[in-house]
Amino acid sequence: MTEIKKNPIGVLERGLLLLSCFTQQSPRLQLRELSALSGLDKATALRALKTLVIWGYLEKSPDGAYSPGPSNLRMAAIFKTTSNFVSRLEAPIGNISRRVELTTSFFVRSNNDRVCLARDFSHQDFRYFIDVGASVPFSEGGAAAKILLAHTEPENAESAKIIEDGFYISRGELNKHFASVATPLFETDGSFLGAITITGMTVDLDDHTLKGFTKIIREEMASMGFFSGQPR
Repeated sequence: MTEIKKNPIGVLERGLLLLSCFTQQSPRLQLRELSALSGLDKATALRALKTLVIWGYLEKSPDGAYSPGPSNLRMAAIFKTTSNFVSRLEAPIGNISRRVELTTSFFVRSNNDRVCLARDFSHQDFRYFIDVGASVPFSEGGAAAKILLAHTEPENAESAKIIEDGFYISRGELNKHFASVATPLFETDGSFLGAITITGMTVDLDDHTLKGFTKIIREEMASMGFFSGQPR
């Protein structure tokens, strides 16, 4: 879940803070809920909400609940158009999920967080999973975090092993019931893009199975010109 920043400065930051409160699990929120989540008093939150409604980033229903508006779709479409590699990821991520029957996600680094840019969870819908566009601090761990840090921070003994192995398996780091395997994703020129992660229930997945998933990731990503695993 995106970490909520308290005490925002300026009207724009307050508006962005309120938008960040909406998730797939909480798509409709009342003023009192938005005030509690954002830390803004109701009067301040209401002023920002009115502006977001006028510009189409939020809609207000007759019962007073707010939900994301159509302007977000326009911005999402622009992002997909200008982010070619994200569009190229959609098909292989869907294929991976169909083959392993588990959730597949793609994460990138943003400062000290990992941000989900794409995922397919058609086979398993656990509420634990991170929304597209949401971020999780590296301090909370996880397989994707280990991969991202290994490829973007100065090398140490742990990161050197992760890079050499070409994958990382985590168990119970973010949630005790889940296990994940993550591999680095590279563009055709060798530039590091982010981490591909497959996640499922710990009781169903041993390390041998999780490691086997990395072969499927390599095969599907290669079909769109990417490669994963060890750097070339």
